[in-house]
Amino acid sequence: MPTNKKEGIIFGICMCLIMVFFMGLLNISIHLGGFNLNSIKTCLIAFPVTFIIAYVLETFIVGKINGMLLAHFVSKEDSKNAYILFNCFFIVTMMSLVMTIVGGLLGGDTLQTVLGEFFIRWPRNFCAAFFLNILVAGPVSRAILKAIQKNSVSDSNIPNAENEESI
Repeated sequence: MPTNKKEGIIFGICMCLIMVFFMGLLNISIHLGGFNLNSIKTCLIAFPVTFIIAYVLETFIVGKINGMLLAHFVSKEDSKNAYILFNCFFIVTMMSLVMTIVGGLLGGDTLQTVLGEFFIRWPRNFCAAFFLNILVAGPVSRAILKAIQKNSVSDSNIPNAENEESI
């Protein structure tokens, strides 16, 4: 898990990139009637705006609420896996609620349509996002973060110019 702000940003970007792309692809494919080249192209076009919205929401709103929930439900004595599971559940619940509405509006649906179909769209989005987060985005993002942390530890062991006298 991230140990400082820089690592938190890197981890958050990795998670958001994976989640936004694949959830966008799922919803666009459903909206366009199937997975095809057009759904991939549409997803790539919508991706930058959707990513920015999702990242800002997660960083400044959902992430803060998630921190409060984690502090209430997870203690230092709990396992790393318990922390990961609760974190995933809280983030996915909040983000899927918000992004079901935002994604529908970005996709060109009216607010009336999005709200009218909310209880069809949101459960599907929640289930897909939960398993995507647990099985793909989380492990990939943690692996990337672990590689960065390992690299930064090995970089910190390399003497710099100030310490050349000790060599």
